[in-house]
Amino acid sequence: MKKDHIPIPEPNSKFLKINCKECGELQIVYSHTSILVTCNSCGNTIAKPTGGIAKIFGKYSGKAE
Repeated sequence: MKKDHIPIPEPNSKFLKINCKECGELQIVYSHTSILVTCNSCGNTIAKPTGGIAKIFGKYSGKAE
């Protein structure tokens, strides 16, 4: 019995490239992060967990591959 008609589910989450607002350092962040993410150089908050998709406080630079 073939099941070609059933699509394979793909995740809605991804890794994002985020630049810090203060210093501009690039950091890779998970889109559904569960912890507070801070910048490695200046300590500014980059992403805050909300229970689903994280609230991003930096500049989005694209999807990380």
